[in-house]
Amino acid sequence: MSAPTVSIVIPTFNRANLVRRAIDTALAQTVPVEVVLCDHGSTDATPEVAASYGTRIRYVRREEDHGPIACWRDGIEHAQGEFVHINYDDDWIDADYVERTLPLMRADIAFVYTRVLQHAPGEEQGRLLLRHPPGIQPVSRIVQHLLREELTISPGCALFRRSDLLKNLLTEVPGAKGIYGKNSGVGEDLLLFLLTTLDYPSYAHLPVPLSHFLAHPTSITTQADQSGKMKALVAAYALAKEYYLKQPGSVAPAGAIGGWLTRRLWKLAGKRGATGSSG
Repeated sequence: MSAPTVSIVIPTFNRANLVRRAIDTALAQTVPVEVVLCDHGSTDATPEVAASYGTRIRYVRREEDHGPIACWRDGIEHAQGEFVHINYDDDWIDADYVERTLPLMRADIAFVYTRVLQHAPGEEQGRLLLRHPPGIQPVSRIVQHLLREELTISPGCALFRRSDLLKNLLTEVPGAKGIYGKNSGVGEDLLLFLLTTLDYPSYAHLPVPLSHFLAHPTSITTQADQSGKMKALVAAYALAKEYYLKQPGSVAPAGAIGGWLTRRLWKLAGKRGATGSSG
């Protein structure tokens, strides 16, 4: 039996009440995929949830929690697909996510990401995020966007090559410390995008909301906003940007005039690609 083309990796920790939706939507893909559930030390009913799927998923469990990045990497290392989508345990994707993103992963494409619907608990409609320029674009465009934004695009809406994930998903941002220090998932997620752009001339954005994020009190961004830790969160991402800018081939931030122009072009291009639905 040949290895699957795409693996969906679901890292999880004590979210048995949420992870079933992530698993179900991964299994519901309109093309064959491998589903890897990676559990680092859950003490709730997660093992029972995993067992209920039998051989339809691959369940990787560790008895101790080693942090989010260690869990992400563990799942990726066990994945057999050439391409990997990291699906967080509180998020989910539409059934045609893989079918529609995979054709865009040409040899010159660093990654593909989609628009997002962000949902409050119990909310179906959601708020549309990532109104970005659609289609295949030069990587300098996404780099400039990531460098000027305070936070980042979540890898949870993106498709990467497994080889790039293993290379560019660092276990820590060098020099990181404090609440968003080593293995926190803050900064490492941004660097995954930035470091991957170093090896490709282009990236792709599918202007359709095929990814769904749940906004709730235990999510990193919501928690930071509500607990007064947003400055520390932004500082952690700034440190990640500093590390990227030290790498050979990195793209320097645009100056005042260039920055204004790229923001204007980005906004206009995003509006032109604002149509589209999840189907």
